[in-house]
Amino acid sequence: MLENNLASIIILNYNGGNTIIDCIDSIFNFTKNDFELILIDNNSKDKSHLECKKNHDEIILIENHENLGLAARNIGIEKAKGEYIVLLDSDTIVEKEWISKFLESYNDHGEGLFQPKLIDANDHTIINSAGNLINLFGQAFSRGKGQKDTGQFNNFQKISYTSGACTFTSKLIVEKIGKIDSLFFAYHDDVDFGWRGQLLGIPSYYEPKITILHKGSPTLKWSKEKFFLLERNRWICLLSLYSRKTFVKILPILIIVEIGTSIYFLKKKMIFSKIKALSSLIQHRKEIEKKRKVIKKTRINSDSKIIRNFVDEFDTSPIIINQKSKTRINSIILSLSKTARKLINE
Repeated sequence: MLENNLASIIILNYNGGNTIIDCIDSIFNFTKNDFELILIDNNSKDKSHLECKKNHDEIILIENHENLGLAARNIGIEKAKGEYIVLLDSDTIVEKEWISKFLESYNDHGEGLFQPKLIDANDHTIINSAGNLINLFGQAFSRGKGQKDTGQFNNFQKISYTSGACTFTSKLIVEKIGKIDSLFFAYHDDVDFGWRGQLLGIPSYYEPKITILHKGSPTLKWSKEKFFLLERNRWICLLSLYSRKTFVKILPILIIVEIGTSIYFLKKKMIFSKIKALSSLIQHRKEIEKKRKVIKKTRINSDSKIIRNFVDEFDTSPIIINQKSKTRINSIILSLSKTARKLINE
């Protein structure tokens, strides 16, 4: 147990409308522990942040003059007074005793990053995330997403990384891992954060005793811009978080995966998003290389140890890939992943 139980809840807002109002109302209604709520507004035009402040004057409101993306959370982290940090998306609804349950789990299992079971806010029987996972090719997904919750994911366990929708940890751990990387702007920032934690020996955990409703961000949905950010940011992780030795070893397999991804993008008439991602990687190559060098100096765990918490599959929404195609793709990924593991472990 740290010296005090004050939790600093950090929420970003960008034209959140009633969604952010519902989120913050739930926090004040259901949080009995000591907490401070830091609301960071990324230059919203709908004035939803002002409505939240009007409803709850205790809110610490920070207004940015431009949209800084998810890296704006760093502002809240710097101002946080709590021993504990909660990174919470504005499209969530919390339950009773959620902070207490996080504190209990943290004290039972030790330092780490913790995420709850996320449930679909529109259908409380459907899972949104039962722990977030990564495969060896940087493809990240929410385990169990879209499945009916029958208790199949009710066991506490280690995962690859915690969902950005809700991550609980201590401020000390956040300071060890470092800032949310502004390179990402949106998507995969949580992959990067959890992966960097694993490199420092900081595990990620799934705690099913806590359930939080998650609406799912409506900002980009499944747009060309979202595909661009997901693909670009996946490659930022691969290029900066794997050692150069590992990256060279698995490069031929990554190229095969890349060809398959490009074919899919072409079929979906989104090949421009793929080209745009490659172009952006070239533009940011110096920053990516600088990041890789910093991580090389600070990392504790080897890639062979890190990938023990990675999986050999990929799952995604049926909106993107139907079940038949998903089964076929996963059989290919499984075969490629087995080969990649052997190469990394050599």
